[in-house]
Amino acid sequence: MDRIECMRAFVVTVDENGFAAAARAMDVPRSKVSKQIQALEEAIGVQLLQRTTRSLRLTEAGAEYYESVREVLATVDEAEQRARDGIAELRGVLRVNAPMSFGLRRLGPLVPLFHEQHPLIELQLVLSDQQVDPLRGGFDVTLRIASLPDSSMVARQLAPAPRIMVASPTYLARAGIPRQPKDLSSHQCLNYGYLQSGVSLQLSNGSDVQRVHVTGPLHANNGDLLAQAAEAGMGIALLPDFIVEDALAAGRLVPVLCEWQAPPISINVVYPSARRVPQKTRAFIDFLAGHLTHKTAG
Repeated sequence: MDRIECMRAFVVTVDENGFAAAARAMDVPRSKVSKQIQALEEAIGVQLLQRTTRSLRLTEAGAEYYESVREVLATVDEAEQRARDGIAELRGVLRVNAPMSFGLRRLGPLVPLFHEQHPLIELQLVLSDQQVDPLRGGFDVTLRIASLPDSSMVARQLAPAPRIMVASPTYLARAGIPRQPKDLSSHQCLNYGYLQSGVSLQLSNGSDVQRVHVTGPLHANNGDLLAQAAEAGMGIALLPDFIVEDALAAGRLVPVLCEWQAPPISINVVYPSARRVPQKTRAFIDFLAGHLTHKTAG
C-alpha cells in the first residue's frame, strides 16, 4: 500500500467526519477510503477509528496518531512544493479558528495584508464563539482570548486583551454609578457565557481584591451583542477594549469602576504540538504577533 496516501485518507476522514464526505473531498470512491484506512490500521496494528452506523470516533491511539500524521503530511506537502517550484514562496491551505468579535474587528483587517505577503496561501477562516477542539476541528491555528490556553496544545501569547467595565450614560443616570465592586450586586450586569443564575466577578485595586456575585437580564457568548445591550441601557458589562473602544470614543458607553481591574486575559494563538511547525503556520503566527503587538502598543 501507499502509506502516505493511506495517512492522507485517514486525516481527511477525520476532518470531514465520515468516509462518504472524505471520498467526496478526495474525489475517490468511498470504498477506497475505507480500504485505505483499514490497511493503515492493519499495518500499524492499532485501531484508529471506532465505527458505528451513524458516526466515526477517534480512539485514544487514533487521536495521537492523527496529530502526528498531520505533521508528517504537512512536511511532505511542503517538501514537494519546494521541489516542484524551486522557490521558497509559501503556499497551501491554512485553517484558522477565531472568536467572532475578534475575527471581525481585529483579524479581518489583517487578512488582506497577510494575503499581500503570501498570495499563494489559501486562508480558511472559521469564526465561532464556541470553544472548539483544534485537533478534532482540523485547525492549523486557533486564536483564543482567555487567561490560560489548553495545556494539551502549544500556545503563544500574542498580546494582552485589557477588559473594561462599561455602561451607557442612560443606564447610569437611571440606576446610579457604582463606587465599589460590592455595589455591582444591586445593578443589572450583562455577563459573558451561557445560561447561568449569576457570575462571581473578581476585581482588584492594587492589593485590595474583592469578589462580588452579580446577576442580570442577559448572558451571551458574544461580546458585540453584550456591548449593544449595554449601549441600549440594559446594564453594566465587562468587555475587552477592542470591542468597546469605538463606543467609548463616541460617548455611547462610559467606563465604570476605572480603578478596579479584572484578572488579566490575553490573545493566545494555539496550535497542535509538533516538533516542526509548517512554515506557512509559523509565518501566519509571526505575522499576527507583529501586527497585534503593534496595535496594542499603539
